[in-house]
Amino acid sequence: MRKEDLIAYARRDWQAIAASKRQRWAEQKSQMTAAEALSVGDALRQHAIALRNDWPTEEDRRKDLASHIRVAEMLRSVKPPSAR
Repeated sequence: MRKEDLIAYARRDWQAIAASKRQRWAEQKSQMTAAEALSVGDALRQHAIALRNDWPTEEDRRKDLASHIRVAEMLRSVKPPSAR
């Protein structure tokens, strides 16, 4: 690898690259079916487990459950459109 190549790589517009990736994923996700989205999520979960076979820990699971309970409680407190 040449020094010039490393310098060019380091000087890339990383913010523009990140913005482009966000836009690409937003477009892709907006066109996915629920089954496709679940499949992507499951693939990510399997990859995480391959990297860290102890994941999720019991603590991770407790925190996740607590988050789900909070969201469910917030959703229950929202009035349906016909009740507004």
